[in-house]
Amino acid sequence: MTSTDTVPAETLHRWQLRGQKLIDTLLTDARKLNLPPLAWTLAVSGAVTGSAGHMNYTPDEQREAVRRWAAHVGAPVDTEHTTDGREELYAGWRVAVDGEVGPVQGCFRATIFLNEENA
Repeated sequence: MTSTDTVPAETLHRWQLRGQKLIDTLLTDARKLNLPPLAWTLAVSGAVTGSAGHMNYTPDEQREAVRRWAAHVGAPVDTEHTTDGREELYAGWRVAVDGEVGPVQGCFRATIFLNEENA
């Protein structure tokens, strides 16, 4: 049994629509405030992830993108250095969507490959 077996499909669709509304709001904010473009992902649960990928940004630009977006929603950024040479940035948040009950959960993230940065 998967976790989606315990939540009715209609509920999951409703949660995804809330997440989609939030992505629309975040994209509008990005244009108004000149925030860096991110890759957006919408989970089955309606959670939203904005990723600053290494294919589009330098390591410093990835860090700046996550920090700017996190500041926009008032979330702290956690940084972890892994033993295999990665730096993981993560900013988890919950944001209210106009006209919807309950906030949307999400995060901004980036994976920085430090070995490539130092090459």
